[in-house]
Amino acid sequence: MKKSNQQSAISNQKQPHYVLNTLCLLFAGCCLLMTGCVYRSLTIRTEPPGAMVYVNDQLKGESPVKYDFLWYGWHRVMVRKEGFERVEDRKLLRSPAYLWIPLDLIMELVPFPIRDNRSWSYTLTPVAPVTMPTPPVLEKESNDPQEATP
Repeated sequence: MKKSNQQSAISNQKQPHYVLNTLCLLFAGCCLLMTGCVYRSLTIRTEPPGAMVYVNDQLKGESPVKYDFLWYGWHRVMVRKEGFERVEDRKLLRSPAYLWIPLDLIMELVPFPIRDNRSWSYTLTPVAPVTMPTPPVLEKESNDPQEATP
């Protein structure tokens, strides 16, 4: 008789653990399914607008242009517009501190999206007008035989 009471007491004690474990697994599964993401975007503006923007030798579009970038670090930027001097630049995109290792893993798993929006601006300089060179004026040489005879 004592054995059945002990078994029922043990089974009653284990039951809340199963429910708690199941709830924890469901919560963890929901968190993984609802995790956010880190969205990185870069906007490049020019003055005047309408210049062609190249980043790392890839055409990104006409300014102002906004695109998603995948990695932090050094980037080569070239901006071209007819009638203006070409701009070539090398810029560093530094990652925010909350995206450094090991915090980056935590930020990828939080249940809401994280946005990192960056912006660069360039002012274009008009090309100086090209002037046509004038030919030099040549002086007549005094050794000309026709001028020497009267």
